[in-house]
Amino acid sequence: MENTASFISRIRSELNRTKHINDNNDNNDTNYNANNYMDLGKLKTVPFLDELLSPVTPGEEGLGSFQEIMMEEIAKCHLDKIKTGINELLKYLLAGINDNNEKHMAELYMFRLRMIFSRCLMPDFPFSEEIWNYICDCLRTVGSFLVQNCYYEACREIIVSISGMGRLAALEGLPTGNTQSSLRIIENKALENGEKPLAAAAKNARFNLET
Repeated sequence: MENTASFISRIRSELNRTKHINDNNDNNDTNYNANNYMDLGKLKTVPFLDELLSPVTPGEEGLGSFQEIMMEEIAKCHLDKIKTGINELLKYLLAGINDNNEKHMAELYMFRLRMIFSRCLMPDFPFSEEIWNYICDCLRTVGSFLVQNCYYEACREIIVSISGMGRLAALEGLPTGNTQSSLRIIENKALENGEKPLAAAAKNARFNLET
């Protein structure tokens, strides 16, 4: 049975894939250590991102293969692997974002996350609530990181994605308390940074979540 380190190696080999990386390149080392593995769903801030994800070359070419792997794990109801895949996807977003690509990167990676979540809402998957709560926990950390680093356009895409997935979750009868909490924290972070339009977007998303 595939262990955590092997699974991380497999999905990172896809998330690392770019047009300039040879498939035989050994640039896919996971550096996995259970004692320092960074789980965004358990953090309030993101420390040492470069160290914990190095070496990493986030690209677009491997996202389709990554999603195929995730769909296979969802079909098998492998909850821990699904959470790990979501966590890695979002870490690669944070590792690859910069001033020139923030909107594009956020749209690209959030699209894949929404596809994964939509599949998790299907009747044959028994852990929809667990996955939704985990996504909210991760996006709370991601959104806070983006605000703190002034990636406001990317954070706006996070807000839009939380809101859209949250409405789907509500329609399926899933609780949205954690969703509200994540949006509220992002709103407060935006206010702390003096970014009132972004805070207003988070506030509106929170109020309109179940309407």
